[in-house]
Amino acid sequence: MINKTLIISAFTSLLLSTTAQAAEPFVLQPVSDNTATPLVKFDDSTHYFVGLTGGSSDISMTAGTVNGNNTTLINQFSSPDVAGFVGADLGFYTAGGSGRIYYSWQKMSTQSDFDGVKAIETDVTLHLLNADYIFRADKTINPFIGAHLGYMTADIKGQGYGSHSQSGQVLGIQLGVAWRISDHISAEMGLRHTATQGEDIKPWSSNKVASQIKSVSTGYASVNYRF
Repeated sequence: MINKTLIISAFTSLLLSTTAQAAEPFVLQPVSDNTATPLVKFDDSTHYFVGLTGGSSDISMTAGTVNGNNTTLINQFSSPDVAGFVGADLGFYTAGGSGRIYYSWQKMSTQSDFDGVKAIETDVTLHLLNADYIFRADKTINPFIGAHLGYMTADIKGQGYGSHSQSGQVLGIQLGVAWRISDHISAEMGLRHTATQGEDIKPWSSNKVASQIKSVSTGYASVNYRF
């Protein structure tokens, strides 16, 4: 009889304790999150860099046949075809990463047609000194804008038309966006427009053709290595 009384008393005490716990309000406890990804931190001290670049080029040129040593076009050739180009860059990023100065070499070739037939071929080489301002220098994605000056050489030739060379100073602008993959590697895409300076349409030595290159526009992608 005593054992039964003890068992009933223990069961009653357990039941009352469970009921009291159930009556307490349920409160969500905050959980600390220690797994947040740390922000990427780049080394923005002064760095030299080299880059390889390529893309498409659009040369603005007026050219056509002439009668003798003059610049009045009798038959005008088509605008040069859009063509690919290759290039290389060499320069340095300033301390803080918000600017860079660099030399660019670019080489491109294209052709102009007359009545659907290839008339002349144009080879252009650009030597450019560039200066860019870089926005959001401490971030992974960096828009930039800049200007350049330099020198252009162009060799133009055509079957039965002879050949011609044009060279001189150029000025231009560029803009784009870069993606910093790591401290040492970045990729970028951009647009560059380069205008010739003070060059009028000139007759070729054969006196059969006259031409003038006015500007070169390029869309490019490049990969750079900082060291």
